[in-house]
Amino acid sequence: MKAIESVNKTKAGRPKGFTTKGRMTRVENVGMENAIRLFINEKFAAAVQAWEEIDDPNQKVNTFIKLMEFVIPKRRSVDFKPEIDTENSLEARLSKMMKEHNAVNNNADEKSSL
Repeated sequence: MKAIESVNKTKAGRPKGFTTKGRMTRVENVGMENAIRLFINEKFAAAVQAWEEIDDPNQKVNTFIKLMEFVIPKRRSVDFKPEIDTENSLEARLSKMMKEHNAVNNNADEKSSL
């Protein structure tokens, strides 16, 4: 019986103070993002000057396109699968929302005319 009691008293999980040293925490991530932003802000003028010094038009355009990828997201194809359950379909939900919206507006118009 004492063996069972001693097992129940031990705590499960990681020991106190144990770190996984795995994925960065949000605070560390924010610090890294700020460091990168600071670096980019400090080196922006040099980057513009280096871009202006590129003589090959193809290389200049390719560099510009690569830089745009950081600002403008790439487009991806979207697969649309119509729902079999017509009661839960997008059209049915939109139709229901429009009916509710119209009913609210009609009630408001009736109250304001009184």
